[in-house]
Amino acid sequence: MNEFITGLLFSLIIAFAAYKKNSLNLSGACGAVLLGTFIYFFGGLYLSLIMISFFVSSSIFTKVKEGYKDSLQDINEKNGARDYIQVAANGGLGLLFAFLYYRTKNPVFLVAYSTAFASSTADTWASELGVLSKSKPISILSFKQVERGMSGAISLIGTLSALFGAILIAFVYALGYIFIFGFSEELIKYVIVITLAGFIGSLVDSIIGAAFQAKYECICCGKLTEKKFHHGKNTMHISGIWWVNNDIVNFVSGFIACMISIILYYIG
Repeated sequence: MNEFITGLLFSLIIAFAAYKKNSLNLSGACGAVLLGTFIYFFGGLYLSLIMISFFVSSSIFTKVKEGYKDSLQDINEKNGARDYIQVAANGGLGLLFAFLYYRTKNPVFLVAYSTAFASSTADTWASELGVLSKSKPISILSFKQVERGMSGAISLIGTLSALFGAILIAFVYALGYIFIFGFSEELIKYVIVITLAGFIGSLVDSIIGAAFQAKYECICCGKLTEKKFHHGKNTMHISGIWWVNNDIVNFVSGFIACMISIILYYIG
C-alpha cells in the first residue's frame, strides 16, 4: 500500500506540472496519474524513471520551435497537449510488461518494458525534431518527397533523433540495472537489444503510418491531411484504412518492437 500511495503522489505532482505546461490536457493528466501510479507500484522508482525519461524528454522536444510546428496542425491528426488515448498508446505496453515483471521477476519483461518506452521515445524524438530538417522529408516507402509532418515521412535528422532517443532509454535502463543488480556482461546485450528494438520500432511506426494510416483530402483547399475535418467540413478519405489513426500506429509499432526485443533476448 505504501508503494501505491507513493506512486500516486509522485504521479500527481508530475502530471500536474505537465498539465500546467500544456504537455497534457485534463484527460491526459488523469491517464498519466493512473499509468504512473501503477508502474511505480509494480516496479518502483527504477521503472518510473524509465517512463519519466520518455515523457520529460519528449515534452521538451515538443516545445522546441513550437510556433513553427503550429503550421503543421493542418496535417497532423493530433497536436498540442496529449490526451488519455495518447498516454495509453505510448504507455499501455509498458504497464503490461511492468505487471508481468512484477509477477514473475523474469528479466525479459524488464527488457520488453524498456523497449516499449525506447520505441515511443525514438518515434517522438523523430517526429518532433525531424520536422525541423531544412530539407524536405521523403516517404519511407516510395522515397519520394512528402510534406513535413505526414506519417511515414523520414529525414536524416529524424532518423538520427530516433536512434538517440532509443539510446537514452537504454542508458537509463543500464544505470538502474547497475544500481540494483550490479554490472554483468549480459547487461551489454540487454542495452543493445533495447536500443536496436526501440529504433526498429520507430521505423516500423513510419512504415505502418505510410502504408496503413488513414489520409484525407480537404474538399475546400485540396490539402492532404490526417484530419477527418478541415475548414469545418468532412474531408475525403483517399488512402489508408479509415480506422487506423496515429494512436493505433503507435501501439502496434510499440508492440512489434517489444516482440522483437523478446526474440533478441532469447536468441542473443
